[in-house]
Order: sequence, then C-alpha cells, then structure tokens
Amino acid sequence: MKQVVIIVAGRDPMLMVGGSDTYARALGYAALRAGYEPHFFCVGTATRVEEMPFGTIHCAHSPFRPFRGIMIPFHQRYIVDAVRRFVRERGFAPGTRCLVHSLGNWSETAAAVARRLARSGLDCRIAATVWTTYTHETVGKLRGIGRLHGTRANLKLRLERLWIRLTAAPGERRALRASDLVLVNYDSVRRIVEAECGPGLPLRKSAYASEMAFLRDGSEPAPKPALIETLEPAGAPLILSVSRHDPRKGLDVLLRALALLRDAGVPFRACLAGGGALLEQHRRYAADLGIGDCTVIPGRVPDAYDCLRHADIFVLPSIEEGSGSVALLEAIQAGVAPVVSRVDGLPEDVTDGESALLIEPGDAAGLAHALRRLVEDPTLRARLAQRAQAIYRERFSAQAFSEDIRAAYEALGFPPSRQAEHRAVRAAGDAAASTRAS
Repeated sequence: MKQVVIIVAGRDPMLMVGGSDTYARALGYAALRAGYEPHFFCVGTATRVEEMPFGTIHCAHSPFRPFRGIMIPFHQRYIVDAVRRFVRERGFAPGTRCLVHSLGNWSETAAAVARRLARSGLDCRIAATVWTTYTHETVGKLRGIGRLHGTRANLKLRLERLWIRLTAAPGERRALRASDLVLVNYDSVRRIVEAECGPGLPLRKSAYASEMAFLRDGSEPAPKPALIETLEPAGAPLILSVSRHDPRKGLDVLLRALALLRDAGVPFRACLAGGGALLEQHRRYAADLGIGDCTVIPGRVPDAYDCLRHADIFVLPSIEEGSGSVALLEAIQAGVAPVVSRVDGLPEDVTDGESALLIEPGDAAGLAHALRRLVEDPTLRARLAQRAQAIYRERFSAQAFSEDIRAAYEALGFPPSRQAEHRAVRAAGDAAASTRAS
C-alpha cells in the first residue's frame, strides 16, 4: 500500500494559469514516481474529486473570491473539512502517521489541517515548499507597477500589502516555524524566508522540475502555432515570453525594448504568451508603441511548449521572482537561448555569457541590447541554447526531482513502498507515452 501524501495546494492544479499550478502537477508526478500516493486539496467554484495522471484532486467549494493565498482566512476551513472527510473515508485509525505537504503561501492551512487531524488522534508531520513569501511577492508587484498600469492598480496593491501585513504574513511565519521541514529550491528563497521568519527553520534545499520534464523529452516534433504564422517579417527570429501579465514580470519593460529594436531597424517577431490582470493594458501599450505587426499578445495559449519549440529566443524580464521560473526550465528544455533578469534565483540557474544573457531588471535599453545581440548572432544563440539545455539535463530532470522528494519524505519518517514505487514508475511512463501520442 502506498504512503498517502496530503498536499495542500490551495489553488486547483488544473487551472493551468501560472508556474505554481505547473509546479503542483510536477510534484504529483515526482511523488508518484517516488512511490507515494499524492492527494491535492484546494478550493474552487464546485466540490469535486477527480483522478488525474499526477494524483487525485479534492476540490472543496468555497463561496469566497478570489482563490488566492491572501484569502486563506476565508478559504481555510473548507480545505480542513475536505481533508478531515478524506481521512475518515480512508479509515485512518488513531495513531496513524500522516504526511501533510503545503505549497507556496498555503503553509498556514497545512498547519490548520495538522492541528485538526491531531485532535482526531493522528500523528502529523508537515513539509512546506516555499518559493517566496507574501511580503516579498507584494513588494515585487509594487516595484513593477507604473503609470502604464494606472493608479487603481497601484492602490489595490497597497491595500493588499496592508492586508498581508496585518493578517496573512503573521500566519505564514507561524506556520513555517511549526513545519517539520521547509523545502526551498534556491538560496535566494532561503535568504527571503530567513529574513521574514528568522534563523532556525528546518530548511532543506531541494531539486525541482517542470511538468514537461515528465511528459516530453524535448526532441518530439511540435506543430507550429497559427498565431506565429501571421507575424512579420516572416522568417525573422522569434522572441518568446511565457509569463503572466503581472506587475512582477516586467512585460511592459519588454514591450519598450521591442519598440527600441523596431526603431533600430532590427527584424524580429515576438510573442508574449500568458494571461493575467494586466493583459489588456499591455495589449493597448503594444498598439500605442506601434509594434502590432511584429508582436502578438494572445493571452493564455493551449500549449506553451509548442511555442517554445519554434522560438529562437526566450525572454524573462522579471522585476521579482522570489525563486526561479518554471517557464525558464521549459525554455531550456526546449533548446531556446534565454535572456533573463539578474534577480532572485534566476542567476542560480543560468550564467551570463555561458548559458544566457542576464540583464538588470527594469532596464529596457539593456534588454533591447541583449535581444539585438541574439537576433543578429545565430551562433551565439545556438551556443547559449546548447549549454542551457545541458544544465536542464544535469539539474532539472524528472529523476532528480523524484529522488529529492523521496529523500525529503524519508527524512520525515515516511519511506515509500518499494513495490508501489515500481508501479508508479511504470504508470508515469505510460502517462508520458499517452501524452506524446495525443
């Protein structure tokens, strides 16, 4: 029998909106491959239990909006109740040891789950995966907001920061201190967490991977998305961004850099894929800059990896990341030369001049210069892409993630069933083959 892992995701992993959703699905695949049975608990518009290739989703209906970490005081009891029903239906007897794993900002809810299960006589251990903190993320958004985004967006973020300071951040600090293991993927996150919570946390650095590491091998053919076909000039290098339209991501800086390239007469095509709150503002800004003939902003696309397979340059102009970027991992897996900001965990993944070009966050002229170098030098593009892809294979494989998850769970006293592990490896292979076939 497999060891159950109760994963408090908060957000529905099937939203497929941002990196946190992709990370949750990748964690499920890693846990399965390591021989565990992952169960994801989240809130949404309707109650459902759904079997997925990466685990089981238990979505609890919550009447409150939005489904974000800042609303934990309102959503928390619905997740706690869903977990309580699950362990009762599974027949967990008093004294049973339970493994609870929180993702992102939902550590406070995981701590509440553990307290509730303890009252039923269960023995809980808590692992928390953290990629930033409430405070660091919100400050990053405020740094990225500008006149383009309007005073309303600025005011909304300032009110959000006040709410976080009064409610969410204290709960997050208490929950991380109550965790038995705090997993971070980057030294940058270690510094952020220690600055917020103080020293002495049970921190452990862990590998991770994108969902695509479990589903694609990077060599399979990909259809060219129709949205790319319409861009002019045909045949010019394709610059691709895969990111939420969020103040932290610096996409307004990218649009200014693209306008500088156009003004300098540099031929290129560009696609900014992804949804988000600032999508319409950025579409209007691109139109104002006059780059609509060579730049498309389609919103969320069905399969960003197909776009990456046809891109020449991947750009991530973030103002703040906290950790690293799942989109960057997918880009280097697909063999695309990256241009990224020198911020938070990104320089821990790639090196300037060797596997990427690094630029200062917020510097449109510097970004335009880096993009021009890659547009005009296919040899440099190929060299950076080749080295970046080697880094992906060395550090961000499905195997590395699965092994580190197993080691973390074993450190908490939850070894997998070896028989279950072998079955999980076969099932993960079957799921990947099915995905490639479809």
